[in-house]
Amino acid sequence: MELDFNGKRVLVLEDNGITAAELAYSLEAANAVVLGPFARLEDAEDRVMYSQLAVLDIDIDIRGRSSFGIADHLGRLDIPYIFFSGLDRDRLPVRFAGIDCVSKLTSPMVALHQLSSLSTAADQPQIIDLIPALRLQARRYLSDPLAADRLVERTLQLALEDGQPPGMREVELWLRGLMEHALQAGSAHFLN
Repeated sequence: MELDFNGKRVLVLEDNGITAAELAYSLEAANAVVLGPFARLEDAEDRVMYSQLAVLDIDIDIRGRSSFGIADHLGRLDIPYIFFSGLDRDRLPVRFAGIDCVSKLTSPMVALHQLSSLSTAADQPQIIDLIPALRLQARRYLSDPLAADRLVERTLQLALEDGQPPGMREVELWLRGLMEHALQAGSAHFLN
């Protein structure tokens, strides 16, 4: 699979010059804009808000400082990132249990493929992003705005009961189908 980051800005925090250069080269070859690579925490911290993805080494300098503060900042900004480190996963604090930690014993390409998967997942539509489209669809069915909002509410209740669709790409079609089902099952409940 050929990697393509579609011009996304990827922050690289890595204090080993050879590894940093290899990551930067591979990212640029995969159509990413590389922020860094940075060998100092302070330099990387200044660029976090401009990034869309990140690759973080854990141990950053001879003083034994870690990138956990930057990882926390990325998490607060909802920016996908991975750790690429020589440390074992079991040395990570519990708060990073859901974050991928790729071993430096593997190729940097393994880390970049993992980052690409996170990037693709982050690009998928979320249900909350579809609420305006659902409201518009409900208004096409029901002219009363309050009734239309109740239809959207019932649609979202059905979505919670039904679970996730097979893939997030189909989520809008899935929700529209649930809306039609809700409308057919109880259109009188939505009217004022």
